[in-house]
Amino acid sequence: MGKLSNYCSGVSTALLLLMLLLGHIGAVFGKLEPIHHKWSRSEIMDGNGLYLLEWKVDQKDIVFTVTVNTRGFIGLGFSYKSERMSGSDLVLAWVDDRTGKPNVLDCHGGKDSRRAPIQDDTQNYQVESGYQNLTHTTVTFRRPLETCDPHDVIIGTDTMKVLWSYGDRDPVHGDFKDHGKNRGARSIHFLGPSFKKPTEPQLKNDIRQWDVTVKNVSIDASMDTLYWCKILKAPTLREKHHIIGYEAILTKESSTKQPLVHHMTLFECSPNSYPGSDPNSWDVWVKSSGAVCNSNLLTPRDWDSCITPVATWGVGASGQFLPEHIGIPIGGNKGGAKYYMLEVHYDNPRAKRVLDHSGFRMHYTRHVRQHDAGMMISGVSISDTQMIPPGQKLYRNVGICGPSCTGAVFPENGINIVSAALHSHVAGRKMKLRHVRDGKELPRIVEDDNYDQSFQQIRQLENETNILPGDYLITDCAYETIGRKRPTLGGYSTKQEMCLSFITYYPKIDLAGCYSMTPVKEFFETFGVFQFYSMNMTDVENLFLYNGNILDLLPTTVFPNFAPGGDIDDEQNQIAIKALQNAKEYSIVDEEDILYKESILNKLIISDPVEFHDRTFLSHLNQLPWQEPLFTRRVEQSILTGKHMTFCRVSNESISVAAEIFKYPSFEAFVKPPSHCPYHHFMEFNQSSDARKLSSTKALILLLLLVVRRYR
Repeated sequence: MGKLSNYCSGVSTALLLLMLLLGHIGAVFGKLEPIHHKWSRSEIMDGNGLYLLEWKVDQKDIVFTVTVNTRGFIGLGFSYKSERMSGSDLVLAWVDDRTGKPNVLDCHGGKDSRRAPIQDDTQNYQVESGYQNLTHTTVTFRRPLETCDPHDVIIGTDTMKVLWSYGDRDPVHGDFKDHGKNRGARSIHFLGPSFKKPTEPQLKNDIRQWDVTVKNVSIDASMDTLYWCKILKAPTLREKHHIIGYEAILTKESSTKQPLVHHMTLFECSPNSYPGSDPNSWDVWVKSSGAVCNSNLLTPRDWDSCITPVATWGVGASGQFLPEHIGIPIGGNKGGAKYYMLEVHYDNPRAKRVLDHSGFRMHYTRHVRQHDAGMMISGVSISDTQMIPPGQKLYRNVGICGPSCTGAVFPENGINIVSAALHSHVAGRKMKLRHVRDGKELPRIVEDDNYDQSFQQIRQLENETNILPGDYLITDCAYETIGRKRPTLGGYSTKQEMCLSFITYYPKIDLAGCYSMTPVKEFFETFGVFQFYSMNMTDVENLFLYNGNILDLLPTTVFPNFAPGGDIDDEQNQIAIKALQNAKEYSIVDEEDILYKESILNKLIISDPVEFHDRTFLSHLNQLPWQEPLFTRRVEQSILTGKHMTFCRVSNESISVAAEIFKYPSFEAFVKPPSHCPYHHFMEFNQSSDARKLSSTKALILLLLLVVRRYR
């Protein structure tokens, strides 16, 4: 082999004849499965099962093993920014065909992704072992999690883009032809344990499956966003069983890089908690194809009792299997839930026409585990009062679960969190679940400073986190809206935003959700608005807190008359879809315009102060100087550190927890250990100084006006 220059070299994919001759050997391998059981994590990187990546953490190092269906080179890359080779941290591995010696070369991508990778000045990867047979190459190598090399990325808890590639020949000096023919990328969380799926014998002998799916939901090409709900009946189980895990069942259209299903949640229903509920109607609803979620005109009121989550899935996730000491209860004659509601969020910006039947495969066992587990949702209450200004590099919202809820519902010894999933929409960039006790923030439960809304895998915690009565749980979200011209509001569409944590814990309690929002009066006063025409502020508060759905106020909205709980055939389904064109949960080609038009904020016309009168509140927001950093930071801090209203949603009708308004808690923030690399400190300083740039007199004048009017 010739001497390697600054270009990490390779060759085009040949050897096809050899692979055909050895086809019977390749068939033995089939799709690669993890074979080195000592490794803590493993992922199949490509769709054909030809590239297996395994890894483990060894003190301050991460150790990789790559096994690929090739006798040539293997490429692996890391990036927090994009799936392109340019600017990425790269490593090239191979086993010399003549000597059998394993090799790794530390590289990085240049400015042009079409050019060959460039060799780093410092070699931070070390070979541990490697070999090849007639069809496959395996190489094991290690590197520090943090190398202090400007061309290397830090491997931490954030979501990372992992690039993979391979070629048919060993690298040869000056030849890297067709280096991108076999390559791809996917998102991975490198640190933390993985969920352990039961073995095949267990699945056959000890564990049963229950498939919960929607039935033939017709997604029209004109539909952009839809939430569809379906009632299902639980398996008949005389004794309590435990759900030990679940996986997503997706149609072909949701198994691609641009899936139709954005997220799904399965809720446990408590019909007895809803006054006047007709027990006979539930079996009728089970036979129905479902209805639009969150619609007071289409969804039966009884479905409001379906609030306790038991399973959740987001784009890019695979589901979860619980640790061996916990299980979510199902069945049993004493208080076991009989009915469940499946909620499926469809996101269809590419105008597909699909008949969908997605859902979950629930795995449950009669061998009850040590603890009953539960799931709860925490974060920002979904409302138009969650507002993110346009043109922002990073703008924060927080949802707080405070002592009024944790103190009232949590047991004396608290609950133990085993996993958490973070959920926002397209603008989400950073998310964390924070834990505060006695005026001090403890280590973050989950944190991702490189959040990717297309990879919403549930995070299993390395160490369970105990939350005691009186503690705070804070879901902290940061958004980027650089390319947006109008404020982004909270809501169900992916063009709107959410800030939620789905938390799996034990022991199970009667808590379904714990949310917060800016109190309605304080929200409007933050922007200098004190009164609207035709409605006093109390009526406006009631609109947000109790009605919550602008559909109730729109006489022009027309829906077909469905008999409560009656069967909805495909023809009726199509009628419902057309009727949804006026609904908040539904949108068409120009979805953003529809969402703005139907927003509650667009219905409220300002009467006080006189400077803003006759504007709708939404048009008022659009006229504010969001391009001025001083003004925007002042609004952000006013909402973050101002008053919050917490809601504690419980599934037991005998428990009542009143909403509470409180000031943002004062606490000593948790500080992550600093990087020991000098250039990282320099980058962090530059980023923070950008956020402190001051702005014009216009922003200062308006800021003073709003502050004076708020506290007059």
